[in-house]
Amino acid sequence: MKKIILFLPILILGIAATTSDYLNTWLSDEMLHPATVSLAVYDLDSNEYVLQHNSQKVLPAASVQKLITTTIALKTLGSDHQFETILAYTGDIKDGILRGDIYIFPNFNPTLANKRFGKNISEITGAIKSWLAKNNVKVIAGIKVVDPTMKSETLPRTWIWEDIGNYYGANPCGTVLNENILELYFESGAAGEPTKIVKTIPDLPLLRVTNRVLSSEKNRDLAYAFGGPYERGLVVEGTIPANRKNFKVKAALQNPQKALAYLVYEELKKSPFLTIKGKYGTLEKNKRPYKQFGVVKSASVNEIVKKTNHKSVNILAENLLQNSHMHSGSQRSMGIWAKDYLANKLNISVAGMQLKDGSGLSRFNAISSQQLVELLIVMKDNKAFQNSLPTARKSGTVKSFLKNSSLNVRCKSGSMQGVRSYAGYMSTNSGRKFAFSIIINNAEVKGSNVKKKIEELLIHVGGL
Repeated sequence: MKKIILFLPILILGIAATTSDYLNTWLSDEMLHPATVSLAVYDLDSNEYVLQHNSQKVLPAASVQKLITTTIALKTLGSDHQFETILAYTGDIKDGILRGDIYIFPNFNPTLANKRFGKNISEITGAIKSWLAKNNVKVIAGIKVVDPTMKSETLPRTWIWEDIGNYYGANPCGTVLNENILELYFESGAAGEPTKIVKTIPDLPLLRVTNRVLSSEKNRDLAYAFGGPYERGLVVEGTIPANRKNFKVKAALQNPQKALAYLVYEELKKSPFLTIKGKYGTLEKNKRPYKQFGVVKSASVNEIVKKTNHKSVNILAENLLQNSHMHSGSQRSMGIWAKDYLANKLNISVAGMQLKDGSGLSRFNAISSQQLVELLIVMKDNKAFQNSLPTARKSGTVKSFLKNSSLNVRCKSGSMQGVRSYAGYMSTNSGRKFAFSIIINNAEVKGSNVKKKIEELLIHVGGL
């Protein structure tokens, strides 16, 4: 018996030494020489770290930061919570005439007319038409969208110019209309020739787009849009593949409030039983007293969190953190409040952490692999959180991750220029369960090579 007892510590020490040797060899790869690496792998059964390197060093982690945002949303709002867009009217109804406007208060509803959730503008216009018919209203003055954020700075200040004109950098204001995406459809000819924009969705009046996009032999979307929120137009430049008929490029919708008002107005105008005397427009706040008559509810937080993590949707992440912050009633800035919540409510270390947005798009964000692992430990039994993570080889942004492995991995990926990261859970064939986080900044190779390097490390851990 004494021999067996003595043998076990020796075996454990041997495994630890082997793992340490592997990590040193892995880190010595030439591609990682200029890079900064933070990694942590935690055994959920033995409650100990089996691998660590710079685990407390904070770095930009790109979209892996969405794990923090979605955790806070699930904890503060609850998985069943829904956001509400309010429908109201001003004035009085007499002889079938509404002497006032229809008001729409978007109220940070993140799934308004959102294709990703199977919704469209009829969820709003249908509710308005039903109310009009029920009250025998034949004439209204106009349509107004009321959004207090129209003159507020809702775009994170540290997002860069290259991002904010594109769909993934759309302004997370109080009105989120189909994720504030503007679809531009191009027609291209021979390589090197100018392209033509043949349609936009939504089709908006006075939309100004300066098209500098050229046709190219490269079979990729390399067109980028430039223009800030509420500016009067976009500039699109770069290239798209040659000889295409309807090539789609997604840009940011610059004024979603006015777009929402226009689309509702145009849809209601089609009704033969309704006359609209006035126009559509936007207000920062209501100018007249109003009476609520309807509500348009969002998808549940549970559904939104799942889409956010599976598809890595920046504006949904930003919206979830905004709503969580507003729900708290805190007067502190959103980033400081979020850090305090992690520290005081979830007992997660926040030393050095910088939260400049909810999506990870800002390069001024900084989190460590240990902080992410601590969060994963807290959320290991939360079903809504677990289900929100895509599965390697099967779904979401990690569909091509670990293709040559049989490991059971559910994780969030993150990538931007100079950043590659993964964080989540792994189960091995032998039954061991790990929480892991790996962040690599500034490796001097393509992102696909960094991904392979991370896969090598996880496959090694899977064999422990």
